Amino acid sequence: MARAIILVMAEYMVGDSPLWHRGSRTHIGTVDAAGIGLSAALRHDLRAWNDVFDRLSATNYEWPSDATRDAHAVNAFSLASRVQLELGDDVHVWCAAGHGIDTIAQWGTAAALTSTQSGTTIQVIRDGASDLETARTAGALEVTARKIVEWRALTRRVGMPFGDAQTRALGLQAAGRLQADLGERAQVVFLAGASAPYPRADLG
Repeated sequence: MARAIILVMAEYMVGDSPLWHRGSRTHIGTVDAAGIGLSAALRHDLRAWNDVFDRLSATNYEWPSDATRDAHAVNAFSLASRVQLELGDDVHVWCAAGHGIDTIAQWGTAAALTSTQSGTTIQVIRDGASDLETARTAGALEVTARKIVEWRALTRRVGMPFGDAQTRALGLQAAGRLQADLGERAQVVFLAGASAPYPRADLG
């Protein structure tokens, strides 16, 4: 069973711990980044990333530029990958481009990267309606499509659907590449390889 599920999500006034418990009835709210053993370097980078979001409160909650907004979303996956590697096999790290996951099925467009699809197929959710598309059709570059295939192959070799910390970190990196390709067209979501949020109790 996974010891914890952690979502990397930017929020105001959380310092170096933009990390949130998910999938547990007893552990809720933010995760203490130092308390779970994250390195000082990673905590510094989490703080710097979250500070970019924190400063929006002084700008009427407007991003200073599209490039800043897009880079923040992509960097969420890079940081999540590092969190996954430092916490190891028995922690699952989720990421949704630095946002929450609660409104994905209600409005907007999301692209879920799952381990259970074949080839480069991704799940695209538009205003609550789900469909399957190849990564290239959705707007990904060829190099991103190859990374998705590589990650899925490694995950199958280790064990479906979640693999281990190393494969999940690679999945988060592939999700970051996909987010960079899609930009504002979609919010990329990575739930440790699953297609939907799941409770920790289901992992035993």
